[in-house]
Amino acid sequence: MPLVALLVVTVGCTGSKQAAVTGEVTLDGDPVDGGTINFIPTGGDTAGVTAWGKIEGGRYSIPASEGPAVGPNRVEIRWDRKTGKTIPAVPPAPPDTMIEETAQAVPARYNTESELKAEVKSGKNTFDFKLESQ
Repeated sequence: MPLVALLVVTVGCTGSKQAAVTGEVTLDGDPVDGGTINFIPTGGDTAGVTAWGKIEGGRYSIPASEGPAVGPNRVEIRWDRKTGKTIPAVPPAPPDTMIEETAQAVPARYNTESELKAEVKSGKNTFDFKLESQ
């Protein structure tokens, strides 16, 4: 029984370290406004929870307490931008309700099939992402 208690304590102390990240995100030179950025740990020793933050006015900031794991991370960026069209809302919205249509503005190579990487170091980190739609 003492061995089990020792293992639980050891496993409980191996959490990954987190760090603060900030930066700018643009798409075709324009600031991404209203999107999200995710940092997903990829290294074997840095397994941890995905860290995410909002992108507002082309900038994001995630404090260390909520930040990504130190080490290699894959980065995903999403931005559901308004198309200027209105479409019927889906239930449970009342019938005849119209909403503004949105579409994913960021190509898949920056989110679901992301090619973006960031090597997060202890302390503060700055990662700027200049995305292109083509």
